[in-house]
Amino acid sequence: MTAVGKFDVKPDVRFISRWDVEMRQAMAFNDPVHGDLVVPDTFVSDLASIRILREICRWCAITALTGGTLVDSHPWIRWSLLAVALIALALYGLLVGYGMRASILHDLLYTTGQLSRRECDAVYYRALTTGDGTARWRALIFYLGVRLGGHWSYTKTPTSSGFSSP
Repeated sequence: MTAVGKFDVKPDVRFISRWDVEMRQAMAFNDPVHGDLVVPDTFVSDLASIRILREICRWCAITALTGGTLVDSHPWIRWSLLAVALIALALYGLLVGYGMRASILHDLLYTTGQLSRRECDAVYYRALTTGDGTARWRALIFYLGVRLGGHWSYTKTPTSSGFSSP
């Protein structure tokens, strides 16, 4: 039996594309609220979807540096784009490489719709802090990210009788 708030194994994954990993063995998280949540082997995840931060940085910086009529005529736009690029890069640097198991579990919960979106995000925060040992301040950034942008990825199709719409 896995301790409450802990994962039972280290992740055993293989990269199947540039962004996606496939589980090679099942993994369980013993959530204090919902009990054992099991990620089956062969489940495919894109891990923490933070590459958007890198893309924001890239395109804001390119736009600011290459200019254009609007950017050239209004210098404040150039500085604003550079500031956004720097903030996105800093956030990316703070988050990349953390919370692999929690992110895989969160992807499963979003895909299956077995919990409401709010419950999925709460499980994610608990899995980050107690399961993966991520610092609370860093877990809070992840949590705010899924609360702000998760609605694009959360399934709208129920796959279990416990499905509840957010």
